[in-house]
Amino acid sequence: MKDTKQREMLERLRVHLENNTTDKSPHSLQVPASHYVGNEQFEHEVDALFKKRPLLVALTPHIPNAGDYLTHEVIDTSLLITRDKAGAARAYLNACRHRGARLAEGKGNKATFSCPFHAWNWGLDGKIIARPNSHDGFAAADTRYDQLIEVPCHEQAGLIFVLLEGSDIEAKVQVMMGAALTDIDNYDIANTHYIDSRSTELACNYKFFLDGFAETYHIAPLHKDSISPFYYSNSTLVEQMNEVIHLVSPRKTIDREFEKPATEQGQVLPYCTTEYLIGPNVLLTHQVDHIQFWHAYPLDGANRCRVELNVFWPKPMDEDAQRKADLNVDLVWKVTTEEDFPQSVAIHRNLASGALPELVFGQNEPALIYYHQNIAKAIGSDRLIPLLAITE
Repeated sequence: MKDTKQREMLERLRVHLENNTTDKSPHSLQVPASHYVGNEQFEHEVDALFKKRPLLVALTPHIPNAGDYLTHEVIDTSLLITRDKAGAARAYLNACRHRGARLAEGKGNKATFSCPFHAWNWGLDGKIIARPNSHDGFAAADTRYDQLIEVPCHEQAGLIFVLLEGSDIEAKVQVMMGAALTDIDNYDIANTHYIDSRSTELACNYKFFLDGFAETYHIAPLHKDSISPFYYSNSTLVEQMNEVIHLVSPRKTIDREFEKPATEQGQVLPYCTTEYLIGPNVLLTHQVDHIQFWHAYPLDGANRCRVELNVFWPKPMDEDAQRKADLNVDLVWKVTTEEDFPQSVAIHRNLASGALPELVFGQNEPALIYYHQNIAKAIGSDRLIPLLAITE
């Protein structure tokens, strides 16, 4: 985030904190249970949001060097994301062209990929290197079986996107991200170090994951004994950047910036949690001194999901930085899994029962409203109802 934008946001936060106000939406929003638990809508979301739009699947520091790779599961599709010898990020179906076996698991570095089933060997460019012991049995097969199935891939500002269906990924990324790309580029994500990941499965719709991060209204009651003492949780900045939603939530340490002489004030990032909600399923967070990259994917329909956290730390790393980074991974995972995620599961259960027909999002939860309106627009849904008469 550029210095000029930080200064502008610092002044907006000052006004909010002095007046006990926050950014608000023009209206509240009524959201039916079917927006979460309906399989009909879920199928539309998979098609429009996960298959036909760019997905942010990794960050540059996941695969910083030639030969680095990462496997990534998108709904029912396994991807192999790697960096080739020329330094370009590339994405393939994680499937050998012979019998469809998975070529890799997890994360690592390889000069080539050898199929565990029949040892067909593939290069970082996706081309076949060898079919050992095949006795020329595939001489009659056409050339499509000489190349892994490649998925459009675009890397920018430390972000790696893929597109499962269609083309023109770069243009689509620009339309989706807009000015957020410039914002994010200033975080220098490519110069961070991958620390660790955590993953879990939840008995709820994947959208509940982003719901929990899209507002700070819940911090005081839900996190009263964990993170609430560190936040001014009722004053948050929210802006839409094309289809990305940007939130800035101040910590109480921001008072240090306000105590400086006026000519020296202007920093927001050291005192705030800064989040980018990148629909349909990603949260990118700058947390004071490091980057958190979250994603959530549906599993077997609308009623279950997989959530993963990845943490990245600024370079250079030393023993003290590693210790601090490890503690942060453990802390954020403990708070979310013990406090946030159980609420998501409980709310989903209430909606799935049929007894709770809808939810309502307040004007003081604008990011929540924008996120769900973006989803509804993408799938052509008119189920979300603005409520102009409801005010806080």
